[in-house]
Amino acid sequence: MKSLQMAMIPDDENGDVLRAMLEDGDDLTVARDIDFLLVFGDEAAAGAFADAASQLADLQLSTPEVDDEGIWQVIASRHMAPKHADITRLETELTVLAESFGGYPDGWECSRAAGPVDDGDDTVA
Repeated sequence: MKSLQMAMIPDDENGDVLRAMLEDGDDLTVARDIDFLLVFGDEAAAGAFADAASQLADLQLSTPEVDDEGIWQVIASRHMAPKHADITRLETELTVLAESFGGYPDGWECSRAAGPVDDGDDTVA
């Protein structure tokens, strides 16, 4: 089953991450918060992006924060299963929106959701 899942994931950067997650034992059918990181050159652009992105369905946005190098970051999170098509679609939508405010994407991340433990016992509880 795992090899079939891997074969069905497209061969691109998001696919590479999802295959690595599967290899690590992650269960890609389990929904969790997926964080999309967007970066901006100034606070005004980051804030304008966050205001515009707040109109997107089921999206939680962090307050813009600045790092030591003066780069402003907004984290856009959606609770969903890590499916290639859904991640790529939202990543593209956020990228287009961020670019309209002079920003750009800086990847996505999520926590691991362990799959069922295979202890050799096929008993269902």
